[in-house]
This record gives sequence, C-alpha cells and structure tokens, in this order.
Amino acid sequence: MLQSTAVFQELLMFWDGEDIAKSMLYEDFDVTLSGMVPQAQYAREEKKGAYIQIDDSLTIKGCVLFTIRFDRQGFAEAGWNIPLSHLVEVAGLGPDMGRGPIRLACRSQCPVSWHAPRLWDPVLRDDLNTFEQIREALPSACERFGIRARRPALTETNIPVLSTADLVPQPWESDLPHLPAETEALQQQVSDLLLKLQTLTTEREQTVNEQAYVHQQQLDILQTQNQKLVEQQRTLKTQLDAQLERMEALHSQIISLSGIESSLKSERTENERKLKELQAALSKAGEAQQQVAVLLEAKEQEFASRLSRRETELVLAMDRRLDDEANRHLLTVKSLQAELEERDHQLAELEKSLEAERAEQARIAESSADSYLRELQGMGMSFVVYHPGVGNLSVPVDDLASYTRNPPAYVARKCLVSEEHYREWIRHFENPRCLASIGEGACCNARLIRVDSPAKFVSGQSDRCARHQGADTAILNVLKFQ
Repeated sequence: MLQSTAVFQELLMFWDGEDIAKSMLYEDFDVTLSGMVPQAQYAREEKKGAYIQIDDSLTIKGCVLFTIRFDRQGFAEAGWNIPLSHLVEVAGLGPDMGRGPIRLACRSQCPVSWHAPRLWDPVLRDDLNTFEQIREALPSACERFGIRARRPALTETNIPVLSTADLVPQPWESDLPHLPAETEALQQQVSDLLLKLQTLTTEREQTVNEQAYVHQQQLDILQTQNQKLVEQQRTLKTQLDAQLERMEALHSQIISLSGIESSLKSERTENERKLKELQAALSKAGEAQQQVAVLLEAKEQEFASRLSRRETELVLAMDRRLDDEANRHLLTVKSLQAELEERDHQLAELEKSLEAERAEQARIAESSADSYLRELQGMGMSFVVYHPGVGNLSVPVDDLASYTRNPPAYVARKCLVSEEHYREWIRHFENPRCLASIGEGACCNARLIRVDSPAKFVSGQSDRCARHQGADTAILNVLKFQ
C-alpha cells in the first residue's frame, strides 16, 4: 500500500474581515479553550474560523467552518463546546480539494442541528472563495509549524517485473473513451453547484427571516403607535365633548343672562317712573305735611295730659288694691304661724315620748345583752377590735353599747381626739396626699409622709405639701417628724 488516508494533522485558521489572519495547531487552540493561554488580540471579538484535518500528504480531508466569541481577556466564551472532529466524521461531502470530495460541516450543512447557529457558510464568489483561501494558506501554515508530507516507502518483495510486451499499449486501449474522468469532473461540478445553491438558499432564507423580523418589529412599533394615537384620539374626543358641553352650558347661561338683563332694564325703567311719580307726590304733599305736623303736635299735647291723669288714677287704684291684698295675706300668715307653732309643740311631745320609748327599749336590750355579755366575760372571753391609731383595743362589756353605736367616736376618745379629727386622720392615713385646692375642684394630690398617730396629726398642715404650707409650718412639721 503506497499511501495512507488516516488523519495526519489538525489545523485552525481564523479570518480577520475577508482574509485569513491567523493559523494555529489544534493543540494550541485546545489550550485556549482550557483557559490557560488567552488570545489577547481577539479580546471582546467574534471571529470566523475553520477547523481543518489533513492527511500525511498534506491534503485536506475535512473542514468545519465555525464562529467563536472571545471574552475581554481573550479566552473562549463560556459554554463553547462544538465537537469539531466529530462534526467532520459525520459531515456530508464538500468540494474536491485535490483528492476527492472533503467532509464539510457549515451552517447550511450541519449534521448536528443545534450546532448550526454557531457555524457559517463558505463564500463561493468568483473573486473570493473560502476554499481557495484555505488551499493557498495551507502550505505556508504547514511550513511554519514544521509539518511535512510523508513519502510512501516501497519494498523489494513481491514487486512484479514488467516485460517489454506488457509495456506496449494494445490497440483497443487507445480507443476507450475517458468516461470515468469526465464523469468525476461533472460530479464534482454538480457537488460544487449544489453546495453553492444550498449556501445561497440558506443566505436567502436568513435574509428573508431577518427582513421578516425587521418588518414584524416595524409592524409592532406601528401597531403600538397606532394604539397610542387611538387612545390619544379617544382622550381628545372626550376632552372635545366636555368642551362642547361646557360651551353649551355657557351659551345657555349667556341666553339666561340676556333675559335677566332685559328684565332688569324693564324693572329699572319702571322704578325710575315710579320714583318720578313719588317725587311729584312728595312735592305736592309738602304743604299737607306741614298741616299734619301742626295737628300732630296738638294731638300729642292732648294725649300727654290725658296720659298723666290716667297714670295718677291707676297709681291710686293700685295702692288701694295692694293694701287690701297685704292685709289679707297678713291674716293668712298669722293663721299659718299659729298652726305651725301647734304642730311644733305636738312634734316635740312626740319626740320626747319616742326618745323615752327608745331609751326604755335600749335599757331592756342592754340589760338582756349585758347579762349575756357578762356571762361570756365570766367565761374568760374578751372583746378585742383593731383600729388604725390604737392597734388592738380591748372593749369592756360596759363600753360595748357605746362602741357599737359609733366605733369611730369611741376610738377617737381612746386617742384623746375628737371624732372629726380622727376621721380626717383616717383619710390621711389611708391616702397621704396633699389636699390643697388648686382650682376647678382639683387638689394638689402630692405624695406626703404618713403621720402614724392621730394625736400628731394637724389638720391643714399634716395633709399639705411643703409648697402649700407656710414656711413656719413646714419647719414645725420637719421638727415634729424628727
């Protein structure tokens, strides 16, 4: 076997505009994809590239036309994962690059559909051909990377020896037409034309899709603008209707005011006429008015004299009536006073009898209760009560009646103070607050030092704060508490 068809080397070429600007080995590109060595010259750019497989005779076997974007540091964009060698293996046939059709993967001929958006179609114009650019750039790239073609090695074994007769061409061989070569050339032309047609179709579809997208965007914009204009028209129509309604209302008001103005003019004319008539009547009535004034003065004098006489008569009559009424009421009052004195006397007698009856009943009750209580006392029982100011107080049997009738009075006597004094001290003891009035029914209510003994309590001083006591009183209280 004289030649091998296995993959000998993998190269990448990158375009800058319409020309190939850079070529590298796949191993170097793989280092860039791994994030180890950036391509700083391509930072923040999207480049078109070609992945090329060549055999040991430096003939192109396969090609993938791809695009790649680099970040700001020159590394390949995240997520770029096009399997270049796999696409070549499953790609369709492309143009003849020297030793038959190559394997070609591009945008319009992508064996894996989801990678198609990241591929691009070759340019096949007469003045610019992508495959011709690759063919022309390949030798210099191989020479730069030290890639050389391998020569087939011939062995001396099993080499047939040709005789002279074998080298003489037969007559029938010269008459055979060169059909295989022509057929192969035609097939290659057909493949090139189909590829070019497919590329043009893809470009046309892409152009149509882009135009349709642009038209759709313009249509959406126009529809949005139209909708806004319709809304503006509705708003303007609403405003116009409102303006028309206001104008109609103003017109009605103007008509109404015109009628009112006409009516006022008529009334003014009538009033002016009546005023003139009244002025004429007043001028005529001037003399009559003077006569009436004289008569009125005479009548007033007569009325004044009659009024004074009538007032005198009424005063005398009222005096007589008042005297009669006073005498009658005086007799009635004396009668009522006598009745009241009689009733007071009867009430006094009844109160005396009632008091005697109560005393008798109390004496009887006390005698019965007293005997019972004395019996209890004889059994060793004592009667002890507790009251603030005296603490536990033992009440003798003889004092129980007095105690039960009025406990505060009994305790006050034990404390050597009056009942009112004891009650005031109880109020202070239970709530030691300042009782000084500050107006509107309110008191000072300031917190005070509690006086524990009724005998030490001074009304008007112990229940007042320092601010509502005199200077001397405050000093006395301090000395007393000490």
